[in-house]
Amino acid sequence: MSTAEQESGQETMLAPTDLEQSDTVLVENEDDDDSSLKLPKSAFTPINFSSGGRRVIDLYRAYKVDKELDPRPSFQRGYVWDKNRATKLIESILLHVPLPLVYTAEEDNGVEVVIDGQQRLTTCFSFIDGYFPLSKKDEERKARGETVKNRPFRLGKMKILSHLEGKSYEEMESDEKKTINNFNIHIIKISKYSHPDVKFEIFERLNTGSASLSDQEIRNCIYRGTYNNFISEIANNATFQTILGIKNSAARMQDVELVLRFMAFNEVSYINYDQKMRGFLNTHMRENRSLSQEKQERYKRDFITAIENTFSVFGEQAFRRYSPGSSKNPNGRWESAVNKALFDIIMFWFARYEKRQIIHARDAIRERFIELSVSDQDFIDAVTLGTADPGRVRTRFKKWGDALEAIIEIPQDERRLFSFEEKRSLFQKDPICAICNQQISHIEDCEIDHIKPYSQGGSTSTENGRLTHRYCNRARGAR
Repeated sequence: MSTAEQESGQETMLAPTDLEQSDTVLVENEDDDDSSLKLPKSAFTPINFSSGGRRVIDLYRAYKVDKELDPRPSFQRGYVWDKNRATKLIESILLHVPLPLVYTAEEDNGVEVVIDGQQRLTTCFSFIDGYFPLSKKDEERKARGETVKNRPFRLGKMKILSHLEGKSYEEMESDEKKTINNFNIHIIKISKYSHPDVKFEIFERLNTGSASLSDQEIRNCIYRGTYNNFISEIANNATFQTILGIKNSAARMQDVELVLRFMAFNEVSYINYDQKMRGFLNTHMRENRSLSQEKQERYKRDFITAIENTFSVFGEQAFRRYSPGSSKNPNGRWESAVNKALFDIIMFWFARYEKRQIIHARDAIRERFIELSVSDQDFIDAVTLGTADPGRVRTRFKKWGDALEAIIEIPQDERRLFSFEEKRSLFQKDPICAICNQQISHIEDCEIDHIKPYSQGGSTSTENGRLTHRYCNRARGAR
C-alpha cells in the first residue's frame, strides 16, 4: 500500500493524512510553470538524505528537552485532528501497525522541522504530555491575553483495545507506555546541505499524491528567516486583505505569495525576468533571506503606495479580469478570483506614481484597463495563457505601463477618448445601448462611440457620442 493510500484513512487503524484541508481558491490562474529550475550541476552534488526508524520517546526528547525537533513550524497549519482521529493513531501504535513515513528538513542551525507528519508526531507528544495541543485560533487568543484552557488528552472510543477507553498516558500500565515509547516511526530527513532550490523540488515531489503543500508553503519552510517573516506580516495589510476579500490570512499562503511576487518584480524589474516564475521567486527569496531593516522599510513603503493606489482606482474589484459580455448577455462582469498576472502589473506600476497623480486620473485609468482587457488580444493572452513565459510577462508589463504613462501625462487639450464624466452623463440620461437597444446594467459595461468617426473629423463631445455596450460596439467593429 502506498503512503498516499495509507494516509487516506481507508485502512481501519491507520492515521489519516496530515495535509487534508478544504481551501478557498483565491487566485484564478497558475503560472503554467512546470519547467525545471535553472540550476548549475554543482547544485545537485550536496543532496543528502538520512533515513531510519526513531523511537517515539527519542523524538519526544528531541522536541521537548533538546529543542532539536520542531513538529509545528510556522508554515504548518496547526493541529486539526479531533479526539477520534487522535485515538485511532494511539491504538494503531499499541497494535504495532506501521505508520506512514514522516518527512523532516534540517535547518541551518541543525533543528529539524517537520514537513509531513505534523499531526501524527504532535498527537504522540501531546498524549505523553497529557493535554491536546492548542489550535492556531486558541494560540492567537492566548497571545492576546485571553484565558484558554488545555483539554486533557484521554483516549476516546477504540475498535479493538476498548479496555483503554477514557485513559490518559499516565493511567496506562507500564508495558503499554513502553509500547508507545519504543514504537519506531520511520523518518526521512533532508540535510541542510542540500541546495535550496533542489530541496524545493524534493518537497514538492514528496507531497505529490496527497494534499500537497503549495509553492509558497514550501518556500516558507526552506527560506525561513527575516524576509519570510516580513512578507507574512505585510500580507496582513488591511487594504490588501479587503481587496482579496479575506480576514487574517488566505488558505495555502496565497496572499503571502502575492506579496512576494510584488517584492520580486519591484526589486528586479520585469525587464530582468528571464526564467520561469517558480525559479524567479525562489531566487529572490533566497537572496533576500536576511533582509536588512533599511530594505524592509523601502519594500513596505512601496507596497503600501501600490496597494493604496490600486484601491483608489479599482476598489474591491482590483486584480480581477473584466469580461465584456456575450451576444446572449451584452452586460459585462468582473471575475471573482484574483488574476496573478494582473496583480503583478498593477502593483508594479502603481508603486511608481504618487497618489495625487493616480487620484486625478483614476476614472481614465479604470476605463483604459477595461478597454485593454476586452479589446487587446495580446494583452488578454499575456494575462491568461502561459503567464510565466518571459515574453508574455514583458508584454503585459509594457502594455499597462505605456497605458498608464499616456493617461497620466496626456495634455488636457488632446482628446481622442471621452472622459468618464461624459460617459456618466450619458448613462444617467438614458442607459440604453444605441446598437442593440437593450438596457445597460452598469456604467462599466458601456463605452461612448463617436457618431461621426474621430478619423473623419468627428469631435470628442457628448453631442457626437452615443452610448453602447462594450460588447456590441466591438462586435460590430469600433470606428
